[in-house]
Amino acid sequence: MTLQFDYKTALRVAPNLYLCLSKEFIIIDANDAYLQAVGRRREDIVGLHVGAAFPDNPAITEYRNLALLTESLERALKTGKADFISMIRYGVPCATAHGQTFEERYWSVIHTPILDADGKVEFLIQNPVDITDMLKLKQAAKKAELESNALLHVRGNIFRRSQALETKNRNLDAELTTLRRLFDHAPAFIAILRGPEHVFELANAAYHELFRKTDVIGKPIRDVLTETEARGYVDLLDRVYASGTEYVGHASQVIVQRGQDGPLEELYVDFIFQPIVEDDGRVSGIFVQGQDVSETMRTRDELRASNQRLRLALEGSGDGIWDWNIVRNEVTYSRRWKEMLGYGEEEISTSVDEWESRIYPDDREPTLFALQACLDGKDSSFSREYRLQCKDGSSKWMLSRAVVVARDSEGRPLRMTGTMTDVSEKRQSEERIWHHANFDALTGLPNRRLFRDRLENEVRKAQRSGKHVALLFIDLDRFKEVNDLLGHDIGDLLLTQAARRLGDCVRHSDTVARLGGDEFTVILTELDTMAHVEGIAQKILAALAEPFRLGKEVAYLSGSVGITMYPADAATPEELVRNADQAMYVAKQAGRNQFSYFTRSMQEEAHHRLRLSGDLRHALNAGQLKVHYQPVVDLTSGCIVKAEALLRWHHPGLGPVDPSRFIPLAEESGMIHDIGNWVFTQAAACSERWSKILGTPFQIGVNKSPVQFLSHSEDINWASYLRHVGLSGQSIAVEITEGLLLNASQTVADKLLEYRDAGMQVALDDFGTGYSSMAYLKKFDIDYLKIDQSFVRDMTVNEGDRAIAESIIMMAHRLGLKVIAEGIETQEQRDLLTAAGCDFGQGYLFSRPAPAEWFERMLIDQQHKTLPDTRDGMH
Repeated sequence: MTLQFDYKTALRVAPNLYLCLSKEFIIIDANDAYLQAVGRRREDIVGLHVGAAFPDNPAITEYRNLALLTESLERALKTGKADFISMIRYGVPCATAHGQTFEERYWSVIHTPILDADGKVEFLIQNPVDITDMLKLKQAAKKAELESNALLHVRGNIFRRSQALETKNRNLDAELTTLRRLFDHAPAFIAILRGPEHVFELANAAYHELFRKTDVIGKPIRDVLTETEARGYVDLLDRVYASGTEYVGHASQVIVQRGQDGPLEELYVDFIFQPIVEDDGRVSGIFVQGQDVSETMRTRDELRASNQRLRLALEGSGDGIWDWNIVRNEVTYSRRWKEMLGYGEEEISTSVDEWESRIYPDDREPTLFALQACLDGKDSSFSREYRLQCKDGSSKWMLSRAVVVARDSEGRPLRMTGTMTDVSEKRQSEERIWHHANFDALTGLPNRRLFRDRLENEVRKAQRSGKHVALLFIDLDRFKEVNDLLGHDIGDLLLTQAARRLGDCVRHSDTVARLGGDEFTVILTELDTMAHVEGIAQKILAALAEPFRLGKEVAYLSGSVGITMYPADAATPEELVRNADQAMYVAKQAGRNQFSYFTRSMQEEAHHRLRLSGDLRHALNAGQLKVHYQPVVDLTSGCIVKAEALLRWHHPGLGPVDPSRFIPLAEESGMIHDIGNWVFTQAAACSERWSKILGTPFQIGVNKSPVQFLSHSEDINWASYLRHVGLSGQSIAVEITEGLLLNASQTVADKLLEYRDAGMQVALDDFGTGYSSMAYLKKFDIDYLKIDQSFVRDMTVNEGDRAIAESIIMMAHRLGLKVIAEGIETQEQRDLLTAAGCDFGQGYLFSRPAPAEWFERMLIDQQHKTLPDTRDGMH
């Protein structure tokens, strides 16, 4: 039952008496006229059962008011039609000179069921009509008639008693006059019709007002009413007169004409046709009473339309409606409510326990707690999102809103009404938004935002528990090379595999997150010792060192891991992240594929590196960068035949900065592009100048960083530049790292092919220090192998290094490649390399890297067959 309270204004000001009852006969409301008539206050009766609010008077045994009312209400509820009680007796308070007393009044009662759009009873209206004055009028008339008959039989004593009779008649006339005045002013219309022609004997002012007829007494009803007005009405009178059975009409439609020529108007009336039966059983007339309920009907129709619009709006919006009779512990659900859970009309019981059992276990306790708070009056309404189990076993998120619409005199809840909305899509959308905001779309790992939340939570937990937290910062070595060489799709696949490998190395309680790019973090929680941390770091390095099989491609990477501890190293999450990043950078600088614990000295180093990176941005324009050239010597003749261009930085405050410190900074910041191209143009200019001096092309090797090599937006195309300035391609040899070929893509192959077509040669620098790439040597048309100086340095004392160097020379010659040995510092090293067949040498034995003007002097001296000793004079 869903009773909307927007009817109050209309009903409460109506002159007729109305009491609104639920289907359980609980008083919902009463209008002002009703309360005044029964002498009660609204707050004293609303929420009570009608029998508890108006109990039987034990002193009056001949009338069973409660039984009669209950039977009438049950008939109206069962049949859906109005039911009539001809008379009950109930006392109402009245004031006297001696205080308040109770006056017995007589009532006719009509119980009218109000139906919803589906034809089911929503609530009931009790409409009592006070017939006390009318009964007194009839009794007085009967009494006068009896006394008059008695006087006819005692004519002989008329004189003796005439005086007394005259006095009594005068009193009777006064009483009749009073009763007639009350009769005329009664709010309900009343009339008495006599005989089969239904001649008006009496009609009060309300009757005249209703039908707009004033001159009706003594006239048959057919002469008073027009044919339109009398249609159906007279037939009912004939039937009651003939059968002697009363008739009750509720909200019957009648047509009245306003004036002799006025318009016809449709009215709705509640009325009773009660036969007047004489002592001999003969029907002599009909007692008519009733009231105009047109305004009530219009209010009810408007209310029903409003309820229907509300119902349609709720149903149209997809909401279900539920109504809980708390006294009976029964819940009525709308069709839409059941449909949302996949049930048919008859498949859900009315027990509230069934609803409760369908609540998702995790949601049950907080939902019932919120519901109870509303029932107890702690909250004005109930509003909660929770999951309900559907017929197919799945769950849906529902939003329930409800209010208590009726309470008893002690505040106990009697009825609760509410709605239910399917918010599953909204919830899923919110979850998707939350997941998108907190998880990396590529790897599915927590992103930077969620990582910070979890780190903060773990630090707080560690503060309470006294346990330790370790933070690992992981960077994938050479990932950028693979990503640029093989393409971003392959790079994404590699990151996904790396994320999976990292997850396999830790416990479920730990967190693996991706901060962005190739940077990952691992939070290890509830630690007692450091041994577990080191074991995890070793597992991570081993997992990342395994080849990555990416479709048809295979990539080789490693990892650099920085480790910091809470609370030993830092007190806040921000400090932990900063420390782990610094430790990771140290691991990378130390040669990669290793882990490093944070130390306090790393903070100073990080600040120094940051300042150095900032200074490097201005170094080129400030003239602080210079290109030095180290000669490459033919080991057989000892002549300078080539050179390698090497970048040097003389910091105004720090002095010379080692290339191993600032080249990585240039690569990280992207400055390597401008710096690398500047070195190339400087080398090209020197090659042109020295070729003219020597009268033959002089080749200079220029290192090209993988970062620079893989750029898709070169400012200078080296091959095109050489053609533009009129230099032969052989003027420049491009020196690349071994890792570039290891994870090479078609882009790398195309670039190397472009160099070959331009006549430029390619040298593979630091050969032997990385993964074996011999299979790539012929594929990419490499011209020179440069043996890393680590093998040359110890070859005189280490048989293994000597064997490696000799094997590289032999393998290169078989592939048609020339070999350059780096780092030659002693004559013994030179002799061993010459004996092994090495083609060229480079190192301090011949010369340190020298400025262009020094190198040029060496070339000129060589032309004069003298080679100056520069080993101790240049830096």
